[in-house]
Amino acid sequence: MEEFHFIHCADLHLGCTPARLEERFYDFFFQFSNLIDYAINNHISYILVSGDFFHLKVINSKTLNETTILLEKCKENNIKVFVIEGNHDKAFYIDEESWLVYLHKRKYIILLEHEITNGEIKLPIYEQNGSIYEDENIRIIGIGYLGSSTEKYLKDIKKCIKKKNKFTVLMLHAAVNRLYGQDMGDIRKEQLESLKYCVDYIALGHIHNRYEYDELCYNPGSLENIRLQDGYQKDQKGFYDVCVNYPNKEIKYIISNYRPIFLEKITIDNLQTLDDVNKYIANLEYNIPPQSMMELSLYGKLPFNAYLIDIDKIKEEFTKKYKLLYIEVNNYINMISKPETIEEKVDPKQLEKMMINNYLDYQYPDITNKDNIIKNIILIEEALQNEEDNQKIIDMLLKMEDIL
Repeated sequence: MEEFHFIHCADLHLGCTPARLEERFYDFFFQFSNLIDYAINNHISYILVSGDFFHLKVINSKTLNETTILLEKCKENNIKVFVIEGNHDKAFYIDEESWLVYLHKRKYIILLEHEITNGEIKLPIYEQNGSIYEDENIRIIGIGYLGSSTEKYLKDIKKCIKKKNKFTVLMLHAAVNRLYGQDMGDIRKEQLESLKYCVDYIALGHIHNRYEYDELCYNPGSLENIRLQDGYQKDQKGFYDVCVNYPNKEIKYIISNYRPIFLEKITIDNLQTLDDVNKYIANLEYNIPPQSMMELSLYGKLPFNAYLIDIDKIKEEFTKKYKLLYIEVNNYINMISKPETIEEKVDPKQLEKMMINNYLDYQYPDITNKDNIIKNIILIEEALQNEEDNQKIIDMLLKMEDIL
């Protein structure tokens, strides 16, 4: 058996368009293109994508076109691309088949799919379809996203996999010791340990930052930041280059060149006027490369209403000063006095409701149905973040107009 290489990546989220910026749409394809070029230049035989290949269950023609262009390069260079469905890939119930099935039928990818019959998981041998692919070098077992049933079916998976004298990879879209109790594809590390006797490498996806366990479980993270909040996670993003000389494996982690995010927190205290605040913010200096993204959060206590601070003006000035691609400014003044990790101290949703509530109190003191307005504002925000269908968002806005 000869030495060979494979790449393990996950969470490509192709088609994602954060803040609805075209540059951000192409960021995700740029990262995947770099990975494919790396594979070509380093004579990689296989690329394994452990779920969330696409960002949306329903993709547009631009996403499909950019995807097939890149996958065509893989075909031309005899690189096999193996994919499992992540939670973002799974088709809506009425659609029956995901867009990964389309790519599979046209031989751009090899989609590995499990079956569930009478409450039991089955891993059929891959012919035209199936879960277990095998050639002279490698055995790849692919299991799509199982959600809250992941641990339950994992017990059956152990029964389906037999020890074989060939390098064996198990692809899972699941989180190990990261989301336990949230019913989002979570597994306890102990549940995977018994697979060591029949599996050489567990190729994980789902969590967008790198982590590893016991020289068995590997999660590469996404190739690109999806939200500004991803910047809070200091773990790396990228992919694994795995060299196999059976039974040995050598693993190299390649960090992707994702667009940088700068998270800046400043405390504004002991200033008496709005003019003082504007001058203070204008005099701030940061070392930020052009076309970066930034989140600026303002904290502290001031003797006047914090909503007098012109957030849009701050955005405009920072964008021009640092040549930013995108910036968000959070105004927590008179709500939180110190920038002590909001995520640990305050529920972000509750904080958001508080901010909207304060704004409505200031701008529209006579409103009587404030709770209903806040609820609908948050629903619309979530729909925009998830890039829901435009018509759905328009319908929500029209409903909002009726409430107002």
